[in-house]
Amino acid sequence: MPIPKTREELADLLADTYARLAAELDSAGSGVALLPCVDDWTVKELLAVRAWWSEAVVGWIEAGRRGERPVTPAPGFGWSETPRLNREIARASRDEPWASVRGRLEAGYRRAVATVRALDDEELLAVGAFPWAGRWPLARWLSINTARQYTTARTFVRRALRAAGATEARR
Repeated sequence: MPIPKTREELADLLADTYARLAAELDSAGSGVALLPCVDDWTVKELLAVRAWWSEAVVGWIEAGRRGERPVTPAPGFGWSETPRLNREIARASRDEPWASVRGRLEAGYRRAVATVRALDDEELLAVGAFPWAGRWPLARWLSINTARQYTTARTFVRRALRAAGATEARR
């Protein structure tokens, strides 16, 4: 998935990838939540991880706009520890209701869209606009932590549905 080079490309990519994931989930019904999915996670846990990353990237951007330098990816975790972070996020979501996870996923998407609208072109597209973002523009950070996450989640959900037999999951 190429990194968007314009605001419009990023907005379109966010809308398209989220809509495809949401349609897949809506079609599958809530029975999909507990299907085994990837990395010993259920679909619900996978979506909780995806929601967390959408929430996190928007939080980092909001902190940067306030002049703060956020701790990325999370306090106590380095970038090489993202698999451990993802496991912690998945574990923490086990008791979270399906509707809550779906709501967080949608809210994260909506916040990302609002963030894209709120940033000026320099903030969104220029390298170095925020020190915490390093050598990447915010458009790349947003794309990787939202649209790419939605695309891979959809792939895993579809695979889980096929493995379980789609009719079983739609009950």
